[in-house]
Amino acid sequence: MGNNIVIGAGITGLFFGYFSKESCIIFEKETIAGGLCKSIKDSGFIFDYSGHFIHIKDQKIKKLLEKIIGKKLLKVKRNASIYFEGISIPFPFQANLYYLNEKEKQECIEGVKNRKNVKIYDDMPFIDWSKAMFGDGITKYFMQPYNQKLWSCDLKKLTASWTAPFVPKPTAQSIIDAAYRINSINYGYNSEFYYPPENGCGDVAESLFKKLKDIILTDTKVENIDWKNKMIYAGYKKYQYNNLISTQPLIELIKQLHNPPKQILQSLKNLSVTSVRCINIGIRYKKDIPELIQNKHWIYFPEDKYPFYRVGIYSNVSPKLVPKKCYSLYVEFSSNNNSYEQCEDTVKYLKQAGIMNVDDEIVALSVVDMPYAYVVFDKKRKKALEHINKFLNKNNIYTIGRYGAWEYSFIEKNIVDAKNLALKLTNQK
Repeated sequence: MGNNIVIGAGITGLFFGYFSKESCIIFEKETIAGGLCKSIKDSGFIFDYSGHFIHIKDQKIKKLLEKIIGKKLLKVKRNASIYFEGISIPFPFQANLYYLNEKEKQECIEGVKNRKNVKIYDDMPFIDWSKAMFGDGITKYFMQPYNQKLWSCDLKKLTASWTAPFVPKPTAQSIIDAAYRINSINYGYNSEFYYPPENGCGDVAESLFKKLKDIILTDTKVENIDWKNKMIYAGYKKYQYNNLISTQPLIELIKQLHNPPKQILQSLKNLSVTSVRCINIGIRYKKDIPELIQNKHWIYFPEDKYPFYRVGIYSNVSPKLVPKKCYSLYVEFSSNNNSYEQCEDTVKYLKQAGIMNVDDEIVALSVVDMPYAYVVFDKKRKKALEHINKFLNKNNIYTIGRYGAWEYSFIEKNIVDAKNLALKLTNQK
């Protein structure tokens, strides 16, 4: 049934179906489509699976999304900060040393001036890369502690190959200049972003699902893939395919293959990932939302005394996500073993930091666990992917999307990759 079979009705799988819908069928193990691009409705609040914003450079992609949801996207100018030693520092840290206390500021400036003259390359250890790019001080106060919390792995094994375009890289002189005057440059790929005007980021997936529902089988888990005979077994049935497109986590795909080569199973052991727990909180305030988060979209927490690495404020992106006199948060914790012991005290920590008022009322609370969140870029990853993809592509199996391709990406890239593969496989022009 269909020349192409797609596993996973997340944003990438849905867009593949959108671009080649006459020749494919999409399998989704959950009861609803969307993957991590779903939105949750609870007590008048709309939550996403943590911060899920749309970063677009190509205006054609923007117009496509607006066509799909039938509404104009909100254009939002990022207002993000770092909470460090009781100070709110605009993001990125390395371009806003002006806000630091004098001791830390001078240490960061000296670190920039005294950087070692070493060759910088993508595969170098992240910590070495950070010191070469930004110096010892910035690495000590932000890059190392924050990324330790985010990745939950040995930063000596994490390489710098993930950093472009995600880590802003101001010049040494501009870093020093911004220590003595307020920086006016908007750094980063996400300095502006887009968001649906209502219904959360899940509005994109829901709108796509309505257009593609005839080719999507929800609540249907792929159990086994007979890659030699191009057959999948799902929902107690078998389906023949010409091409198999997987957007599910690469590790799960390999587990579904029937008797894959030993080399592929060995390569599988070299893929690592960080998991994330997102706590969504809907809050009613008595007087006003806390001053620290007013107009902010998200805040980074590098210090160990706070167990979460980031807190986002949904309601500052779109007021339609909350009832009146309310605000909403997402609080993110990472782990390398799906263990989150410190989550129970989340509200206490939020109040200590000034993220919540002492007398706020919690109206809605939910937990979203994402076993696959951040693909770990260590030196084993690249070689493992080469072996796996060579085998898969030779057998007409293609992996795309953040977890299918085992990369660090964003919605625009997912859409482009889905379109390119759909056109390639269906010979469209």
